[in-house]
Amino acid sequence: MSGRAPADAPLTRAQKFQWFLEKGLAEGLRPLPAGTDEAAAQRLVHALEDRFEILRTSLAVVDGELRQLVHPSGSPVRVVDVAPDGTAERSLADLVRVFTAHTHGRVGRFLVQFHLLRSEDRRWLAVVADNVAVDAGFHGVVDQQLTDLLHGRTDSPDTGVPHRGPGIQPAEQARREADPGEDTERTRALDYLRRHFSHAPARMHPHHPPGEGTAGRYYRSTLTLPGADGLFARGMAHTGLLPSAVVLAAFAQLLCLRADTDACTVNVSLDNRHNADLRRVLCATAQRTPVALRRQGRSLLEAAAEVQRTLAEGHPAYGRYDPFDLIRERVEAQHRRGVCLSTDLAFNFIPPPQGWRELIEAEPGPTDEPGAADRPGSTDGPGSTGGPGSTDRPGSRISWASTAETSYEYGASLSVRWADPHTVRLSVHGDSRVLEPEQCAALLRGVELVLTRAATGRDCSPDEVASAVGLLRLPRGPRERYSGGRWIDLRAIEDLLLALPGVTAAGASLEPGGASGTPRLTARVTAADGSALTPFDLREELLRAVHTGAIPAVPDWFELDGADASDGRSLPGRPAATAEETALLTALSGAGTEPGRAPDPDLCYLRAGGRPEHYPRFAELLRRLGYHPPGFAQVSGMATLRSLARELRPSGRAGGRPAAPAG
Repeated sequence: MSGRAPADAPLTRAQKFQWFLEKGLAEGLRPLPAGTDEAAAQRLVHALEDRFEILRTSLAVVDGELRQLVHPSGSPVRVVDVAPDGTAERSLADLVRVFTAHTHGRVGRFLVQFHLLRSEDRRWLAVVADNVAVDAGFHGVVDQQLTDLLHGRTDSPDTGVPHRGPGIQPAEQARREADPGEDTERTRALDYLRRHFSHAPARMHPHHPPGEGTAGRYYRSTLTLPGADGLFARGMAHTGLLPSAVVLAAFAQLLCLRADTDACTVNVSLDNRHNADLRRVLCATAQRTPVALRRQGRSLLEAAAEVQRTLAEGHPAYGRYDPFDLIRERVEAQHRRGVCLSTDLAFNFIPPPQGWRELIEAEPGPTDEPGAADRPGSTDGPGSTGGPGSTDRPGSRISWASTAETSYEYGASLSVRWADPHTVRLSVHGDSRVLEPEQCAALLRGVELVLTRAATGRDCSPDEVASAVGLLRLPRGPRERYSGGRWIDLRAIEDLLLALPGVTAAGASLEPGGASGTPRLTARVTAADGSALTPFDLREELLRAVHTGAIPAVPDWFELDGADASDGRSLPGRPAATAEETALLTALSGAGTEPGRAPDPDLCYLRAGGRPEHYPRFAELLRRLGYHPPGFAQVSGMATLRSLARELRPSGRAGGRPAAPAG
């Protein structure tokens, strides 16, 4: 890292998330013209670095704060010879292992490395990068720029990035996030998220995390839609709605109907780009924002108009300014209240490669003739299905394949991507315990039907679409009851209570007397002789099940046989009970992050707020008290003082003794 002094900038929210929590990698392999030598490869990389400063960026701790340093040039291109009996892919895998062992997650190293792979007659440009620098979306932008450079083009109409200049950069984004002049937008973003999570609907689907029996549980189902450019263009002309809004509305409304809920929350990727500003947010991690969508019931086009308004106007600053763990904090806050409200659907829409204007002004394609919208088409081929009542377009088909995953964040995730300028692929990454593959095919056909109707200016209702494609409502158990916007399985709550030590009998019921006219969820528990159970113990155990999604709510009231009935939400606080808990409180106070006077370790949650400057002092104080400090990822997330204290381990080489228990 030589030359002029590097310029520094703070990390973006997305970069903090990747550095402290996810620590992902990106790699790629690009064929180069035969005979490309090291000097030519270096010139190519320098041209990329001119366009994207993140390719010449490292991280460093400056005055106790982790910051990014932008250098005049990046890591030099290194030549790697492919073994005679090897392949370029195997050589890239070796480079990834070396990067992981010596560079990934370390300060003072370039976040991106380029290598020239060469065999006797072929050349490749290999890139290995920390996802702090290059996520999947940005990786695609860099790949497009590489294509332009290899073909001699000096400007890219797709991204608007000039040949020279700053381009779309995380450092620029970070400065904007940290700009005091943006406080108004930052406040709006925080207020938006707080309002959202104050009325977010309950989780639609249980079974998170996966638990047992994951083999073959996860799958990917894809609807290939030829002539989508004409279909989308006609839909925009007839309805004035972007196809992304129509697809998201159909996706959300059909799943609300299937789950028989009043609303759902979808994590929406900002690749949707509903206006020009979103095209500037292409740096380091696709930013997702939770969107609560109400069930409309009748008109899907009205639902799409509401979705478009929400996405275009309702996202303050497009999620740029919220602290990187605020969303998780709000979800955990709901869990502490005993309600499971985390999002379990995701949506991502990639705009057409030719751009919206070009798509609208283009001549109709060969499959865009009038009348094609509702005509049955072919569904032959392995893994293809038309589904009952299919109204698929000519050549549209659905393929399905299971994945080797053992867990997935969402119950269903819909991505809309372009195979070429005329063909779209609607891909659902699904959990078969949430959305069976057959029902996933029906859902995809339902989205297709809504698009084809919109292309001729016709509206439809979710019930009409579900009936046409065979989308069924979820079966409900005999003890499930609908209350407060969620389905509550009373049997699941009873089973969990009965499984607790010291419980001999348990029952759950919904009875009048709750707030705002909502029935109160009550648990009646009989404790074994000699048991010291309290309502707090019962509630604490049930909260674990809320966090995993096994139950969507815990009782508002606990009636414990042999003890006084007590509201499980209003119990007296507990003081620090162990040396580890007292040590944590002492270290927090000395590090300047004291959570408050006499905090309850069960109710006080730690959070570094994305600011690592407090962590070194906090960690050093814990070492002096005789403990190994927890990692920054634990402190920057959400954990109660008591749960974090359980993770502390004596170091055996402290400058002082562990603190004694309070009281």
